[in-house]
Amino acid sequence: MWAKLVDHARRLFSLQRRVDEHDNDIREVRLELKELRDEFRGLEKALREFRHEQLRDRDLAERDRENLVLRLENTILRMERGLPLGPTGDKSGN
Repeated sequence: MWAKLVDHARRLFSLQRRVDEHDNDIREVRLELKELRDEFRGLEKALREFRHEQLRDRDLAERDRENLVLRLENTILRMERGLPLGPTGDKSGN
């Protein structure tokens, strides 16, 4: 009878030790998960900023192309009308 009681006490202490270890493991996993969430949020923010810059660069490039087309059209019209070609495109001809 005493042997069974000692055996059950050992099992109880063993189980308690395992529960404590599992609790520690759970705390570590939660901490790692929090760190991963923080890192993910940082990556998400960086991706949003990159996308914003990408759209801004695309808009600027489109505006530059439009300006080049307008300058080309202006030069062609000046040539057709026999007007002097100005390097800056101003109407004074300088």
